[in-house]
Amino acid sequence: MDFENTLAQMLAAAKAAAGSHWKDVREYMRRELAAAEDEAKSIALEVANEVKTPEQAKIELESIEASLLDVKLALTVASKAAAQDAINAALDVLRSAVNSAAKVAIF
Repeated sequence: MDFENTLAQMLAAAKAAAGSHWKDVREYMRRELAAAEDEAKSIALEVANEVKTPEQAKIELESIEASLLDVKLALTVASKAAAQDAINAALDVLRSAVNSAAKVAIF
C-alpha cells in the first residue's frame, strides 16, 4: 500500500461507513418532520375553525416540540455511531498501510 494514497483511502472508507448511517437517518428524519408538519397543520386549522382554543393548541404544539427533541436525541446517537464507524474504517486503512510498509503486522 502506498502512503501517498492512504489519506484518500482513509477518507473514502470513512465516508462510506458514515454514509450508510445517513441513509437510515435521512428517512427517519423525513418521516418524523412530515408527521410534525401534519399535526401542526391540523392544530392550526382547528384553531382557525374554532374547534380548539389557542391555549389547547399551545399544549399540543408543545407536545410536538417534545417529540422533535426526542428525534434530535436519536439523531445525535446515530451521528455518534456514524462517526465511530467512520473512524474505525479509516483506522483499518491506516493499519493496513503501516503493516504493509513494515512488511510485518505491528498495528
